[in-house]
Amino acid sequence: MSGTLSHSTPIIVVGAGVFGLSTDWWLARAGYSNVRVLDRWQVPSPSSAGYDRNKIIRTEYVDGHFSILSQEAIQFWREPLWKDVFYPTGWLYGTDDSLDEDRAKTFDAAVSNTRTLGDPSQIAELPDWEHMFKLYPAMGHHHDRRKRQQGRYESTQANAPATFRGIWNSNAGWVESTNAMFVLKRECERLGVVFIAGESGTVTGFVRDPNDTKTVIGVRTANRTIWQAKKVIVSVGAYSETLLDFKNQLHAVGYPVTHIRMTEEQYQRYKDLPVVAITRRGYFFPPNEDRIFKICNMDVTMINRERWAEPECDWGVRSLPRDQAYHPTDTQPRVGRQKTLEFAQYILPEFGDAEVERSKLCWDVETHDDHWIIDYHESAPDSLLIATGGSDYSFKNLTNVGKYVVQAMEGTLHAKWKDY
Repeated sequence: MSGTLSHSTPIIVVGAGVFGLSTDWWLARAGYSNVRVLDRWQVPSPSSAGYDRNKIIRTEYVDGHFSILSQEAIQFWREPLWKDVFYPTGWLYGTDDSLDEDRAKTFDAAVSNTRTLGDPSQIAELPDWEHMFKLYPAMGHHHDRRKRQQGRYESTQANAPATFRGIWNSNAGWVESTNAMFVLKRECERLGVVFIAGESGTVTGFVRDPNDTKTVIGVRTANRTIWQAKKVIVSVGAYSETLLDFKNQLHAVGYPVTHIRMTEEQYQRYKDLPVVAITRRGYFFPPNEDRIFKICNMDVTMINRERWAEPECDWGVRSLPRDQAYHPTDTQPRVGRQKTLEFAQYILPEFGDAEVERSKLCWDVETHDDHWIIDYHESAPDSLLIATGGSDYSFKNLTNVGKYVVQAMEGTLHAKWKDY
């Protein structure tokens, strides 16, 4: 249900991460002029999954719906607003053909969707290492070392070769994620959106109509400020279960992120590479000008089971984020570092024993089917809207997820997305 709305309807968006900022933008684009955004932190929020050096922009997904949403998102990334933060470098996407976890099947299905739903003319086949090296000679550096270490990467197949097959898709790239959030915040402010941070922006609970507890009429913050609104949209990512009971539909997950410093020689060798990703193994970005490159493995995820301290939010033990905003000395568990360097051994052998410059866990919220949750909450079915479920793939949708949040708020969301 959407209720009666006008462009002056007071709307509060809780959370200024990826889903929140995108929602703010699309609300403003739709003409809503009374939008307040509350967050503990100034934008870019260090608790957001988007608070990072860079994120991948791509279209390859096993689920065709994700491919459609990503194709749309990329079109927005190509608009002038993003010209200083979006790098349409294309990407190398491949598989080691491991039978574990159906990695090869996942790769084939994702590429098939991109061919069917996107522009197949932008895709080139890379059937083996040599075709990759021909396209990007830097990837062939230390290939003799890779050959000597065949089999070390796939621990469950000790004698297996370090195989590769993949594609090159020019309709992809990467984005400076933290800077992109700041760009969008600035654009939202230009359009009239108001941002409130600090204790006045730290939402601790919802205010309900005393005559109708199924209606939320505002939020309460850490300094006891009451902000009133007709619509409250909650988009707090990994912190979702600190405000509402999702009945085990989602949980906060930490993904290891590793930064390695290159020598000047290495930087010159690799600086022109695109994003490179191996299905369910890992991915890396080209180095920034500071000679740091980001590499991530996909073998390891972490949860942090705790009981939330707020009595009105006590739904038992949940996985709650433990991010560097609150724990600045945290890095990543040893197993995260180990698996990351194993991935480096496979894809960039000269970094297989590299020193880690810094690392962390990037906290996002996963749903059990990896689908977004964008809907009114059952406790307030006309006034409290949920927008969450990034599931480690949604930064690329900074440009368009808010479109669907606004449609859900208005009751105009297409049936195919409602059912999805």
